[in-house]
Amino acid sequence: MSGIASSLEQEFAERSQAERESNIAELKRIESNGRGRVDVAAHAIVMPGLVGLIACGLIYSTLTRHDLTATRTVTTLLISAAVAALCAWFIFGPRKPRFTLTEEGVRVKNALLPWGSIEDYGVTENSTNGITTHTSIVLQHAAGFTPPELGLNIAFGANTRNRQTGQYDTRLTLHVGAKGMNSDKLAQRIGEFLAAAHARAELERLGA
Repeated sequence: MSGIASSLEQEFAERSQAERESNIAELKRIESNGRGRVDVAAHAIVMPGLVGLIACGLIYSTLTRHDLTATRTVTTLLISAAVAALCAWFIFGPRKPRFTLTEEGVRVKNALLPWGSIEDYGVTENSTNGITTHTSIVLQHAAGFTPPELGLNIAFGANTRNRQTGQYDTRLTLHVGAKGMNSDKLAQRIGEFLAAAHARAELERLGA
């Protein structure tokens, strides 16, 4: 009887060890997806588009005038080239990140929002008449955590407090969206970093 009990104990021990190793391997896989840093900058499209449309209207108006001269034609063409270059720079040129995803948390201009303080998040793409105007990122903080000042213009980011629960949310805004990724990809990357932080803490608890 003791032999059967010993055999069962050994089997359960081996199964438990195998499950532990499997869980650790999965935690390490999740943790690997949230390493390094990802800069998130706004990808401006609407403003350059409006500038381009206004410039095109002025150029068309100038070129269709009856008293058009060679000097005015050359000047108009030079201005149109300058406007096109400016719009291209607005759209494709380098932009400072609005916030950065790091292993420690979400780093904004003057603040770090630790992953441990973030309970949930949401990414919403807002549009008017089918045209995307801005993308909102809302980070819901745990009870008792007061986020630091972000150092951003209120149109780009702000902290708000729920009077009923006392908990804070941090709202970050990108006009029109994140450069180099759509809203789904941005939500995925935030989720990966958040999950990686939880996995990192669990691996540390397990001593793995």
